[in-house]
Amino acid sequence: MSEFMKFNPNKESLQDRGAEAHTPELLESYNNSTYAWQPGMDKYLRVSKSSLNAHGWCGYSYKMQYLYRLSQEETGDMVRGTNVHNIVEYFWDEAPSRIDETLTLIADDKLILAKELMYSVIPTPPMPYLLGEEEVIRQWFDWQWNRFLLTKGVNWAAVGNEVSAHAKINVNVDGVDYPVHLRGYIDTIFADGEGGFVLMELKTGKWQPKKTAKKLREEMQFYKLMLDEGEFSDWLPVTHWAWEFPRGWVNGGVKAEWELEEVGTKITRYAPKTVQNKLKKLVKAHITDSFEPEPFNYTDWQGNVVSSCQWCSFMELCPAWGNNIDSQTEIKLEDE
Repeated sequence: MSEFMKFNPNKESLQDRGAEAHTPELLESYNNSTYAWQPGMDKYLRVSKSSLNAHGWCGYSYKMQYLYRLSQEETGDMVRGTNVHNIVEYFWDEAPSRIDETLTLIADDKLILAKELMYSVIPTPPMPYLLGEEEVIRQWFDWQWNRFLLTKGVNWAAVGNEVSAHAKINVNVDGVDYPVHLRGYIDTIFADGEGGFVLMELKTGKWQPKKTAKKLREEMQFYKLMLDEGEFSDWLPVTHWAWEFPRGWVNGGVKAEWELEEVGTKITRYAPKTVQNKLKKLVKAHITDSFEPEPFNYTDWQGNVVSSCQWCSFMELCPAWGNNIDSQTEIKLEDE
């Protein structure tokens, strides 16, 4: 049992919702896919944003999680993030019903009452939060409120909320095409007001200019790839992507911040190739059964030299800990 308080006011969790593929072909592809794919199997490799990131961090940790299905130890950061995401999901399901009444209060110059009315959509947990969720939720809500005042409710609410996405693609490795099934949930999708759509990702970790943006562009490109290849006509074309960091000041982060970027500009156009290269690397690792541990040292935000393995639940199983990890090359933290 978790030592942390968990609160989900939604009718069901993402795990309870099942595959939710929007075409029979994609449902069949999903059912024929597995994270534990090996050459010779009559299934495809399944890849999510999280599994792709896990492989990029450490091949051995990826193998433990996705091939052997071993669970990572639950942390406060995980629970906090889940609690905040649950509230955001609930908010976007319920908030549209309050728009008209809120606008009426604003027209009557009752701004405080209007804000309180919209905030009252957010439910109170049966027990107090233990991990600072309330502060994060309040910061996130303040951003939504400011946007509501600017838009007067037009194209303000999410048109897609925890959108279930699938796609089947081919990944070419050494001249051979391997079918791969992409799977994920997109936090929220907004209309851009001109016929396009904005993908939004919520994060409860630290925000750092440039470093954060580079990683997020690759994650958002993974989502865009799913929508494009999965032919999700309801959410196309994707014209922008964005991310919110309402707890962005933690662990050496700069501040709470959100960013919006146009897709296909000079600073974002590298993302498709980067994601394709990561997919190729992952498929090749499965083909060659090569999931080597990749420990390294880095300097954290407090100036301490620490091992990348400190976050891992599989150190006792890892062959790297038979070696001298302290001899690994120290690097500056690029992406914790």
